[in-house]
Amino acid sequence: MDSGEGEWTPEQVRHDGSDISEVRARARSLTHRWLVAAVLLLAIVLRGLAFSPYAVHHPDEVFQYLEQAHRLAFGSGIVPWEVRHGMRSWLVPLMLAGPMRLGDVLAPGSILYIVLARLAAAAIAFAAVPSAWWLGRRISPAHGLVVLAVAAVWYENVYFSVHVLTEPLAVATFFSAAAALAPGASRPRVISGGALLALTIVFRFHYAPAVAVFALLLLGRRSREWRWLALGAALTLAASALIDLAMGQSPFGWVVENIRQNVVADKASGFGSFGPLAYAEMSYAQWQFAFVPIVALALFGARRFPALFAAAAINLVVHLLIGHKEYRFVLLTTQILLFLAAIGSADLVARLLEWRPRLPAFPLFAVLIGLWAVISATLAFSDASYLRWRRFEGGFELAREAAHQHACGVAIAVDNYWATGGQAFLHAATPLYFIPRRSAVQSFAATAHGYDAVIGPPADTALPASFRVVDCRGDGSERLCLATRDGACHRDAASDKLLLQAVMERHGR
Repeated sequence: MDSGEGEWTPEQVRHDGSDISEVRARARSLTHRWLVAAVLLLAIVLRGLAFSPYAVHHPDEVFQYLEQAHRLAFGSGIVPWEVRHGMRSWLVPLMLAGPMRLGDVLAPGSILYIVLARLAAAAIAFAAVPSAWWLGRRISPAHGLVVLAVAAVWYENVYFSVHVLTEPLAVATFFSAAAALAPGASRPRVISGGALLALTIVFRFHYAPAVAVFALLLLGRRSREWRWLALGAALTLAASALIDLAMGQSPFGWVVENIRQNVVADKASGFGSFGPLAYAEMSYAQWQFAFVPIVALALFGARRFPALFAAAAINLVVHLLIGHKEYRFVLLTTQILLFLAAIGSADLVARLLEWRPRLPAFPLFAVLIGLWAVISATLAFSDASYLRWRRFEGGFELAREAAHQHACGVAIAVDNYWATGGQAFLHAATPLYFIPRRSAVQSFAATAHGYDAVIGPPADTALPASFRVVDCRGDGSERLCLATRDGACHRDAASDKLLLQAVMERHGR
């Protein structure tokens, strides 16, 4: 099969030497390039529409990454238990701290510091889109365009790529490595592939077995390429070790401590433990009527990229062995399956064209891409989906509003305290207090002079009369309100035991 550009069928171009044949081939090539550019632009537009400085998929996004980047850039931030125990690499916070500082310099007092930090992560995650195209075009330009379109418009790809989480970052570097490690790749590309595979592991070390299986199956006994791959990996790992040392950690000690806390001490089970069918159930909830076709097409397309399929399988097995399960944990597996399903669907159309060569190729592939887009759009707004496009946005917006009102102290009166953010969204060293709902009336009465802003549920009858609600954001169970009072804050009025940091330390959070 031809890997050059310009053909809509997987058959090799038969050039008869005539001028008209050459003109047609060039026209097809130009059309293909314009289509690739258009799909890439569409991918950017969709991610722009999904992007929000405030929406959060998981608390880790704030407390593990944005909050720690804020500590590095500005000196204030809440320290969760994972960071206190040294269970996280500092790579992501360091990566975000620079854009944060730049945003604050360019537009002081605005949200630009958060926007630039999140855009930095989104830019890395976006690399998975052109990488998918690069892999697909090895079979044919048509395959490349189909997988590019799926990577560009599939709703999960769009959703996760605009969130600051290590899973989409690791998926992007993994796919970029796979694209770099083409058969017969040059020495620089093999080195860069090794560096990217190692970066995948640094972003999420749980993906290490998948990376190892992928590399073993891809390179086999090609010892020369192994040497250059190892060189690239060593460069990344050395840089990661230097970051650890600079932040006062032993090199890769965070991996050891993570395993010790979550596996040996079994702390992860405290956040929920699930059975062996959990990931199948989660995937079915996400893909619904498309679940069986996607899995079937992925199995059909797996023969094209067996190393990718093996990586997806071993990654799933590894995560099945871990009690605490979240859908995002196996993002590498689901993304590979979607890629292989796109390849499989393009193969079906190619076979149809071989069986019925008189059928028009371009419209058939266009219909296939349109079908993927319709399914994606249908699932994107399904009530059964775990994903929420503006999840917890209201609480973070209220935190920013409290900052704009120059609050001298903020009390968080919701049990899921993380839904309002820490210092990152207040963007100041403003004292943060936690008021448990079970004792809200007594706590407010005793400590109300210690803060002048409260973020809590609507119609909170426990609020002292001196506070008035100024704004409410969010919907349903996520709806929160900001209440403020006039007057100064008296630090001695609120016990330091109620400071959010102190509460988290007492409860091991």
